[in-house]
Formats: sequence, C-alpha cells, structure tokens
Amino acid sequence: MADTIVIRLPDRPDLPASWIVVDSSGGRLSAVQSGPLSQATPLALGRRVVVLVPGIDVLFAQPELPVRGGARLMQVVPFALEEHIADEIESMHFALGKPDSSGVGTPVASVKRHRFEEWLAALRGAQITPDAVYADSSVVPTNPGQTVLLVDSNQLYVRHPGEPPLVLDVDPLHEALEFAALPPDSHALLYVTQQEWHAHKPSIDALRERVASLKAQLLPDGPLPLLAQQVVAHPPFNLLQGQFATHSKGTGQFRAWRVAAILAGCFIALNLLGKGVELWRLKGVEKALDASIEQVFREAMPGEQNAVDARRRMEARLTQLHGSSGGQVGNLLGIISVIAGAIQQVPETTVEAFSFRGTVFDMRVGARDVDSLDKLRRLVSDRGLQAELQSSNARDTGVEGRVQIKGPGAS
Repeated sequence: MADTIVIRLPDRPDLPASWIVVDSSGGRLSAVQSGPLSQATPLALGRRVVVLVPGIDVLFAQPELPVRGGARLMQVVPFALEEHIADEIESMHFALGKPDSSGVGTPVASVKRHRFEEWLAALRGAQITPDAVYADSSVVPTNPGQTVLLVDSNQLYVRHPGEPPLVLDVDPLHEALEFAALPPDSHALLYVTQQEWHAHKPSIDALRERVASLKAQLLPDGPLPLLAQQVVAHPPFNLLQGQFATHSKGTGQFRAWRVAAILAGCFIALNLLGKGVELWRLKGVEKALDASIEQVFREAMPGEQNAVDARRRMEARLTQLHGSSGGQVGNLLGIISVIAGAIQQVPETTVEAFSFRGTVFDMRVGARDVDSLDKLRRLVSDRGLQAELQSSNARDTGVEGRVQIKGPGAS
C-alpha cells in the first residue's frame, strides 16, 4: 500500500487545515503541519489522500434497514432518519456503512449537502482529489471495554463501546462530560494534549471520582497522529458515496498515461545514450588521472621505484595516516548503551522494534503507562542525547509508544 497523506479540515473556514504523511502501518513519515490547503498539495502528489472533516457536522446513527436493499437501500435511509434530523431531508447527504457482527442496525452518516460541497470545493481549489473522506469522530479509537474520550480544543469526542461516535462542545468541559453520560461502573480512556490537560485538570479529576477508572494518554503533537494511525489500521466507511462517489483515477486517463509512457521511454533512451557518452569521456579522464597519480607517487615517494598500481598504494598509505571509520561505530554502540541503561531503570518497559539511520534511532516501546515512556525519554536526554516521545497508544497490557533518539550531530 502506498503512503497516505491525512488532511484534517477545520470546523471554521478562517482556521488552518493540518496534515501528516503516514506509511502503510500508520507510522509517521512527516511532522504534523498546518496552514492553507495549497501547502499540502505537493505532499498529496503520488500518495493516497484521506480527508478528515469535522465530526461536529456529521450525524451518525444505526437504524434498522432491509438486509438486502441493494441500490434502493439509499432511498430508504432518509425515511429511516426523518425523525432524528431537524433539517430538510432533501438538503442532506447520506453515506452507508456495513452492519457489524452484532447486527444492531446499519451505520449511517448524514451531513448537510452544502457543507459537504464546501469541503470538496476547498479541496478542488487546492488541486487535491481525495480518495476517501471520513468524519474525524469516526476514527477516534474504540475499545470494547472502555469509553474513549478525546479533548480537542473546544470539542469533546466520545466513543461508547458499540455505539456511534458523538461530538460535544467542551465549553465548559465538566458539562460536556455530564452529557457524555458515563455510568459509575464504566472505565474511561482519555486522550488529551499537555495544554488541555493543564487547562481542564479540575474537570478531569472530578470525572475520575465518578467512574470506576480513568486512564489518560497525552498527545505531544495533538490528535492528528492518533487519528491518522486509525485511518490506516481501522478505516471507517467512506462519505464519498452517491453523487460524490469517486471513480478510479486512471479509468478516464488512459491516453494521458500512454503519452506519458512514450515520453518516459524516450527520456530513458536519451538518458542511456548520454550515460554512454559520459562513460566514454570518463574513461579518458581516468587514464589521465592515473598518469598524474603515477607522477605524484614518484615525487612523494622517491624511495619507491616501482610505480605499478600507484593509486591503490597511495590510498592504502592515506588510510594508514587518517585512520578508519571506527568512530561512527563507536557512536552507535554508545547510543545503544545509553538506551539499554535507561530501559533497565524503567520497570515493565521493553523495546519491541527499532531501526536507525546514521545516529537517529526510531523505536517502538511497550510500557506500563505514559509516565514510564516519559521517564525513559528523560533518562536518555539526561545522558546528552535528543529524545522525543512522538506518540502513545493504549493497549490491553499498557501503552505502546514511538520514541525517536538522535545522537550527536544528527539533524
């Protein structure tokens, strides 16, 4: 699967969009960026494009619909939701999902058609063609044993087990938490940024007293990396249905691709011809260079009368003078030693996978909680390395974090 750029549209036109590029497993390939949509256009070229629209504008329901409705099923949806929608049915756009294994209704999303057209028009203005459009609330993680909460700016996202997503205004947060209707015996998982954590700590502490348990996961770079990971791992149903359904990007462009293929073939042929001419020229340069090396060899080493293979013998002498590349290996071993020492000081923490480029290490770490991941980051930083906790995700046995560590001189 190709890389994916996930673009999140704001709930107001005067606010910037944000985007991130992820790989086929949801791992980050770029930092979170924000600004006008036109700045995301270059990153969208050659990648799968997924757009997240504000969940506050999308209503989710699970009405009982005919099991085998086929193409006519969409005609039944407006009547099934008529009592739940205040706007005129004719002004709404509907999208259908597949019934889950529980068989409790069919997932349906509805959004005002003019609002949906505004989003698509903004994307067209930036020359961005989406492959999929999802409500951001639909990619908030779900957990069968917990209610998942996400605090994002002035909104509270709620995912009760087995129920459609819900978005509430956060101002004030304690009232939104009351509307979320968490039972006293429920277990909750809260995703929140460091800034929102400090701003709403009294409300969060009050919630902790009202439920059976509450775990908090900090989002260092905001919610977009978390949502983007869910887009790849657990994509919901696409809102691009009916009149807005997408068609294969290559179906109507066969001629354009044929012309491009011919031009590419001509370019490759000319490039190979040019390489051949360049190789012939370099052969002559190499002969002249060998003659110059032999002359320098005789002048620099007057005691060496035999000048056969002068280039190799001079390279060997320079290697003796300047040493080998052992310093790079030493740096890597030093970084690994620091990481191992830090891991030993944080209980129940394991390195599940890692890779490195030069002196930059990317690790997937399993830990008991977010505090353990942060302690690991601080221990590594105290030893003079740059350590950054890029993301953390809850799982049954604790949390999984992605940590990047940079050695001296790494960019």
